[in-house]
Amino acid sequence: MKHFRMDDFNFPVESQPVFDAAGIEIAGHQNIVRLDTGASMGLHKSRYKIVSHDDVVNSVLDGVKAANLSDDYEVSVDVFENGRKLRGEILFNNLTIEPEVGDYVKYRATFSNSYDASWPFAQAASGLRLWCKNGCTTPDAIAFSRYKHTASINVDGSAAKIITGLEHFKDQKDVWQSWMKTKVEHDQVESFLKKTVAKAYTRQQAASKTNEKQLENLLGIWSDERSNLGSNKWALYNCLTYWATHTGELKSPHTARYEREAKIASAMKTKQWEEMA
Repeated sequence: MKHFRMDDFNFPVESQPVFDAAGIEIAGHQNIVRLDTGASMGLHKSRYKIVSHDDVVNSVLDGVKAANLSDDYEVSVDVFENGRKLRGEILFNNLTIEPEVGDYVKYRATFSNSYDASWPFAQAASGLRLWCKNGCTTPDAIAFSRYKHTASINVDGSAAKIITGLEHFKDQKDVWQSWMKTKVEHDQVESFLKKTVAKAYTRQQAASKTNEKQLENLLGIWSDERSNLGSNKWALYNCLTYWATHTGELKSPHTARYEREAKIASAMKTKQWEEMA
């Protein structure tokens, strides 16, 4: 089942020269223009190559068919900012794992692209926890790939990533079950959040600042997840994924989700995460 309209993303774009205020062409630069509206999608240097949204969607769909994993899947595609950004999801309804009785997670492949270079063409294999619709972020490179806008898309590569991602997804059941058995204290969680996703940017390398508003928000989510799942690493993981996928109240929900998922993937590679074992 497809939940999108083709004309949302298959509009024509082309590279056009860039001119200065005097009307002189600026060498080594290009403007990506949406032809049906005349809107600028992004300014780039000459090495940039257009990877169209239409090619991205079709390559991933062709990859799904080539992988031949299942015929029971749903596809959704969303575009943002007048077409500059695209995010898609393929949810496989009959490819599920059950880390705990009654707590099902479906296999999911996501993909993204942009014309303004804010998002590369990227694919990720993950899961969607059905109990609360949290997306399951993973830090592992085997389930994630990105392609710079200087090369063509490889459909066979898309299919291989989807197949490899499924094998990784199946392996996650044991990981998630181990997290359910890993007890964590509130102080551990607060310390982890301060050092990772709630850490505020500062120019001083030796200094460490905390985004107190974000920390308060995350601790509130942690409290709810702990009440439902117990004081364990699985509850903390679901706290993070809830935070990443619930961005609807923010000014730019799609950008916030993209950035939060990246922060979580990075946080799950830290020694603070590994030490909670």
